[in-house]
Amino acid sequence: MQTGAKRDLQHYTNILIFITLSCVLLYLGRLVLIPLSFAFLISFMYYPVGKRIEKRFGRGFSIFVCLAILLVFGFLLVQLLLNSVQLLKGKFIGSREKAVGLAEALMAYLDDVLVISPEQHEQLAQQLYEKLLMDTMPFLSQAVSISAGMAAVLLIVPIFVALILYYRELLVKFTLMIVPQHQVEGFMATIREIAGTYFKFAKGMALVYLIVGTLNSLGFALIGLPNPVYFGVLAALLTFFPYVGIMIGGMAAVIVAWTTYDSLWHPFGVVLVLGLVQYLEANVIFPVAVGQQLRINALATLIAILIGGVIWGGAGMVLFVPFAAILKILADQIPELRP
Repeated sequence: MQTGAKRDLQHYTNILIFITLSCVLLYLGRLVLIPLSFAFLISFMYYPVGKRIEKRFGRGFSIFVCLAILLVFGFLLVQLLLNSVQLLKGKFIGSREKAVGLAEALMAYLDDVLVISPEQHEQLAQQLYEKLLMDTMPFLSQAVSISAGMAAVLLIVPIFVALILYYRELLVKFTLMIVPQHQVEGFMATIREIAGTYFKFAKGMALVYLIVGTLNSLGFALIGLPNPVYFGVLAALLTFFPYVGIMIGGMAAVIVAWTTYDSLWHPFGVVLVLGLVQYLEANVIFPVAVGQQLRINALATLIAILIGGVIWGGAGMVLFVPFAAILKILADQIPELRP
């Protein structure tokens, strides 16, 4: 009995060591593994379409089409981010008088507490606005620079995608060489299922963006924001850039609401809509929409998102969901992993 307990303890200790080392390697190797994972994700998503193009025009042309799609998509997304920053900056600068007036009203309200003479109100309000402008714009520029740095790292993704698509038979052959001989046939079916999993993940993500954009637009329309569909879709699409995107898209909508109406309830309503939709997206929409496509439940999806966020940040919150689906597929094929 003691021998069996000792064996079980050693077994679970080995599992714990394996999980710990895997997390450490994933974290330390994130600069290479993140773009490589995105490359595999894109390659698997494109493969069903690329295979048909390849049959008619050859592999080189099929890879060229894939890279052209990536280039256009990336250009439009970055252009959308830059245009949003310019819109935000223009609205902020154009609201100078309103900002100064709001600051003066606030100081007048707090006059008894701050003990400030009326003559100093306008001067302090002007200084407050200039300080806010000086601090906010560099922060936005720095945020864009961080996104540009992320984009620069991801520039290697198209190279990985092209090489993966070109050498895919070699990669499959290598994978089958490290699989036990009696599991080769079943593993081929597993590879095809994994390819389908990535394609389903793309469908789930498209559904998430559609739902989030629709909810944002409806919420903005209810509070009377001008061009609610534009700002709703903008805030949804910019979530592609982790943290920075939703901040820029949200601030643009908030400042437009603030400059359009005299009441502060409208900007507050924008913040409330964005906060509620983001909460639903993170805890309900994404786990359910993507989890159903990948056939993993919402709890497992949410855990994968949290673990991915801890190890790889925003990229991990996206990539670890299909990783969890692939792990489930492998566990279904290997009896030792089924628990």
